[in-house]
Amino acid sequence: MQSVFGFHNPSRARAFCYATTASDNSVHRQQIEREAPVFRDASTWTADRLVQQIVQDEIHILVNLNGYTRGARNEVFAARPAPIQMSFMGFAGTLGAEWCDYILADETAIPPDTLRPSRRNLGLEDQLLDQQSHDDEDWVYSENIIFCKETFFCCDHAQSESRESQSTWEDEQSKRWKMRKELFPSLSDDAIILGNFNQLYKIEPTTFRTWLRILDKVPKAILWLLRFPDLGESNLKRTAQEWAGDSVASRIWFTDVAPKHQHISRARVCDLFLDTPECNAHTTAADVLWSSTPLLTLPRYKYKMCSRMAASILKGALPNSEEGRQAARELIAEDDDQYEEFAIELARNFSYRIQPSGHGEGVGRLGELRKILFDSRWTCALFDTRRWVSDLESAYDEAWRRWVSNEGGDIYL
Repeated sequence: MQSVFGFHNPSRARAFCYATTASDNSVHRQQIEREAPVFRDASTWTADRLVQQIVQDEIHILVNLNGYTRGARNEVFAARPAPIQMSFMGFAGTLGAEWCDYILADETAIPPDTLRPSRRNLGLEDQLLDQQSHDDEDWVYSENIIFCKETFFCCDHAQSESRESQSTWEDEQSKRWKMRKELFPSLSDDAIILGNFNQLYKIEPTTFRTWLRILDKVPKAILWLLRFPDLGESNLKRTAQEWAGDSVASRIWFTDVAPKHQHISRARVCDLFLDTPECNAHTTAADVLWSSTPLLTLPRYKYKMCSRMAASILKGALPNSEEGRQAARELIAEDDDQYEEFAIELARNFSYRIQPSGHGEGVGRLGELRKILFDSRWTCALFDTRRWVSDLESAYDEAWRRWVSNEGGDIYL
C-alpha cells in the first residue's frame, strides 16, 4: 500500500499515518514516510498518548490496518478516538468488536448472507438491540460492509515497474523458460510445475492429500514449495512418503524463500499456482497474478473471509469481460473435488513446444489463461491503485455523510 497515501486527492482526503511499529528502513516504509501528508512514528507511544494525538488531530475516520496481527493497537480503537472506525487489508475477517463500524470488502470476500440482519452501528443503543438476535440468527459479521464494485484488495505492483518496460508476450515466454532452466536445471522439458509459495502453516491435511492425489494423477508434474520454514521440508516430505509413496514424494521440490523482488519475478516459472483453501494466499496471490501465473483457488467457507480472499483477488486480476468471467469459472472451484478435478485437467492438457529459438512455449488452456492475465495486467482492477484510492475516497465521503445524517447500513460503491 506504499503509494496509497500519496495518491489521495487533497481536496477529498488528507491521510494521517500513525506507525505503530519501528521503521525497518525498507523502501516501502521510506516512501510512506515521504509521501504521507502527515506521518507520526508512534511505535514507542503509550495507548493514552496515541489516543490523545488522534483526538488532537481531529481525525474523522480512523482505519485499522492491523486487526489481530502483529503490531496491532486495538486498545486505541476501543477508546473510540474518532467518530468512524474501519478495518481493511490487515486482517481478513470480522473483528467482532463494537468499536469497528465498517469493513472494506466485496461480495466475493464477504457474502451478504453472512451479515447480522440488524447493523445500524450508530450508538450503544444499536449494540444492545443487536444483541437480541445474537443467539437465534446464523450470521458472522457485525460490522457494516463497504462493498467495492471491484476487488477490495490493494497492491502496488503497477508502481514497481513502468508500463513502457513491459516485455512482449514472446519475450516473456523466453524469459520464463530461461528462468525455469536456472531454477530447475535438471527438470525435463515436458514437466509441469505446480506451486504454492505460502507459509507452510497454511497447508492442512485435506489440502496436502489433494495435492498428493494431483501429483499421482499427473506423473509429469512436480510440486514447488518454499522452505517457509526450513523444518517444514522434512516433515512434508516424510508425510508424502507415508501417504503416497516415493514416486510422488520425490516430485515435491523445495527452494529457499527469495527476496521480494526476486520472489515476484521467479513466480512466472510456476505453471499453475495451487492455493490453500483453508487460508488463502493474500499478498502472495497478488504477487503470483502480477507474474501472469494462473491461480487455482477454492473459497471453502462462506463465513471465513481468509478462505475467500484469493477468489476476490483473482477476479480483480482478470479482464471485466466474458473471457475474464469464463477464466474465473475455470480457476475458482466450488468444492474440494472440483478443485482437484480442475488442477488435474489443466495440468494434463498442458505441454511445452520447443521453439526454434530454444525456449518452450506453453500449449493448452493453462497457456491461454496465462496470456489473458498477461494482457490484462495494466488494465485490470487489481493493479489499478489509483482506481482503488478513488473508490476508497468515495467510501470515506459516504460513510461521513451517513454519520452526519445519523444513517446506518452497508455501503455499495
